[in-house]
Amino acid sequence: MTAAMTTDQAEPRPQPVPGDPSERGSLSVADRIVERVAGHAVSQVEAAMAAPRRVLGVNVGEARPQESAHVHARVYGEVATVEATIAVHWPASVRSVSDAVRDQIREDVARITGVRVEQVDIEVVSMSVPAAAPRRVR
Repeated sequence: MTAAMTTDQAEPRPQPVPGDPSERGSLSVADRIVERVAGHAVSQVEAAMAAPRRVLGVNVGEARPQESAHVHARVYGEVATVEATIAVHWPASVRSVSDAVRDQIREDVARITGVRVEQVDIEVVSMSVPAAAPRRVR
């Protein structure tokens, strides 16, 4: 046999056998990912929407039904806490809408990221009142 073997003649290397999945590495989900998923979850609940922008505690503009709500999240391993700021469409019950938002956030975050949401704090900063039809006086 010659001293230098060509790559065609070299023996194939054995492929590593995958071991236990927990030994292959780890997955960490960033806070921002949970915030995005939770913010979108709010828009999936009827009568809940993104709160209007606020300046010095005063609403600026209207509630935004199609946008993601303002959400802050902290992820600790496989567990997260979430704080959401929302508006509720009048005359819906704030309590029932808040409960539905909590359930939707927990479900969506767990399904999409695999992170369990332990606590969801909700701040309702506005009630969105439907625009009244213009009135004509005769």
